Amino acid sequence: MSEETLPVMPPAPAASGFDSGRMQVSLLFPEESLQHLSREDAARCQALLGHGEVCGVWETSEAMIGDRRLADHAKRVRLRDRINAFIPEDIESSAELDILLDEGTLQLTRYALLLRLAPCGMRHGKGRPLDATVVLNRVYADVPPILARAIIRKLAAANPAATGLLVHLAAEDVIEFQKVRSRRNEFDRMRMMMEMGLWHDVPPKNDITRTTNPKGERETPVPLEDSSEYQPIPDDYLEKMGPRVLWVVEELGPNLIHLLEAIPELLAGSARHGKQVPGRNVVSSTTGAMIRLANYFEQNVWRDSNGDPLAAPCFPLKIGDAYGFAKNCNVYEWPPRTLAHVHNLSVTLQAAHLWIALLAMAGRDSEVQTLTRDCVSWNRNCKQYVKGKTYKLSPLLAGEERDWPAPEALVLALGQQRRLVEAWERIAPVWPKKTKKRDFTVIEGDHLWASLGRSGNGVDEPLVVSTAALMQLARRVGLTDRPGDINLHAHRFRKTTARLVAIAAVDSPRILKKLLGHKDIAMTLHYILADKAIQAEILKVENELRIMRAKGLIEDIHASLHNPGSTPYGGHGGGAMPRLTKMVAEYEQELHRQGKEWDAEDAYELARVMTVNGRYWRITAPGVICLKPAARKSGPCTCDSSCENRVEDETARRDVLEVIEVLIDHGRRALAENDLILLSRTVTDLDRDLQRFGDIAAQYSNHHDIRSFREALV
Repeated sequence: MSEETLPVMPPAPAASGFDSGRMQVSLLFPEESLQHLSREDAARCQALLGHGEVCGVWETSEAMIGDRRLADHAKRVRLRDRINAFIPEDIESSAELDILLDEGTLQLTRYALLLRLAPCGMRHGKGRPLDATVVLNRVYADVPPILARAIIRKLAAANPAATGLLVHLAAEDVIEFQKVRSRRNEFDRMRMMMEMGLWHDVPPKNDITRTTNPKGERETPVPLEDSSEYQPIPDDYLEKMGPRVLWVVEELGPNLIHLLEAIPELLAGSARHGKQVPGRNVVSSTTGAMIRLANYFEQNVWRDSNGDPLAAPCFPLKIGDAYGFAKNCNVYEWPPRTLAHVHNLSVTLQAAHLWIALLAMAGRDSEVQTLTRDCVSWNRNCKQYVKGKTYKLSPLLAGEERDWPAPEALVLALGQQRRLVEAWERIAPVWPKKTKKRDFTVIEGDHLWASLGRSGNGVDEPLVVSTAALMQLARRVGLTDRPGDINLHAHRFRKTTARLVAIAAVDSPRILKKLLGHKDIAMTLHYILADKAIQAEILKVENELRIMRAKGLIEDIHASLHNPGSTPYGGHGGGAMPRLTKMVAEYEQELHRQGKEWDAEDAYELARVMTVNGRYWRITAPGVICLKPAARKSGPCTCDSSCENRVEDETARRDVLEVIEVLIDHGRRALAENDLILLSRTVTDLDRDLQRFGDIAAQYSNHHDIRSFREALV
């Protein structure tokens, strides 16, 4: 298609005009033609979609991604520069290289347009185009290194004029790139689109015709990296990091917030010590500010939660910077005394708040970063929740609202974070540090996480890169920023919470599905089943929980045997209790024959034997334990309380008593209204609940109302 044959249309607005732009593009450029677009047609198509008017410069506006924020380098990606960044320095510049870089730039533009328009989604987004953020990640991080390698191969090829770039990749190149999951996915996507007739330039498939020579050494296959890029944070690292983060939030946080809220007055009062800078509301010297700060620390003693003076933490806390004029200073000195110390502690405190939010909410990075300052609210059940938005699985541009349960530590962290960012909004206009000129006349915003930067000058901008903040936090509290040799990425916290819940909670897939905001249980099971180590831990913890459950029941039975006035069977019920009571009594008699006395270790050993090392004793319903092993296709419990393999846990006694009283009240009304059908159903429910615990059944055996119900049904 040429410019003469196409009508000239104005570019669509970035967000609101995307759908109309897509309709115009579909009329002008069918999906199968996108792979062959000229540079001029690619620029026109790109402009219609709102991704910029220059071919080779991929623009993404924040309006395209709802309430989320983009880093400056991501708003305008120069595709040629991204490809060239992966060309080795020993490759000399030449006219041939320039031609291939131009070809790669055009090819990457075509591919990005295809991702935005064609049904190229996979897995959960199958059959749908990709959204703007996913395409941005592909054109910035995943596809450029592949194209760069293809350009190098084509330069060295015997026929560099051959069509396509990716077809020149060698088999070892494909194997190397497939070690990274996101790039392996792009290879699969390209082949899928080739089968649909939408893409022609695909890398070669692995050579499967080679066989192992039985007389020679077996070829060792190249191992793939772990399928999950963001592994859960190791337990030993969490064990060290947890107390440090809590100390920063609970002990340091209140004192630092008090200081930050007082700093605007301190700095305003220090103006007479320095020269006023025209056009700015700050002073050119920090002398006055330092004097005021020293006076503040003399008059205000920082105290811990017990009211004692706040001592240095028991771990190394870096509050200074070892560069420039301060390169010989002690970065771990305590207490803080300079404005630089105050700023560094503020950055550390915000990162600690972020750590708690990511771990407690198990939210995606975009969900946590877009929280607003009024995100904590009370629900109808008088519990606190965090209100936010989810984007990944939402068809809506602005996302869908959802909420998370908020434990006390999370409420404290988010409340303190709000005070922190609001304090810095008041501090920034008067902070006595020479930085680039900014207009701080009024700072207004609703973002919860701020880009504090150096001296807090970016407080009016939301935090963009959470990974850098988390890694800096780890370094400042004396730990590595790569636990398990992987960066502290925000998604690792989500995986960590999923792992802990999967290991510790009964019915963990259902709980995790709700906590993680998944659309279906398959996504949740992927978190649990993708890691064999997690499966092994889950099995180990489940078995141990069954043993401990049996141990508690055995101790209750043993206590009831030696206390004649206690509740029969230790308060438990069910058809299995007579048999279990007999086993406990016989086991104790055997101990006495051996000259031993009963103790806690004996209860644990008997529980281990009864449960066959934790394989038996499953909870099949609330308050119901089945002593049989798990069937291959187990379902809900269908037996009644008389089953010899059923235990009614004593924790259900209170519920049973409450239900019986409610049923009796229903029966009275049904009898008064002569509703025999409802009365019959009520008596059936009463019989079922009375059967669960023998002593409760005896308590109600002569109940006047229950007798009258039965007589009315005769």
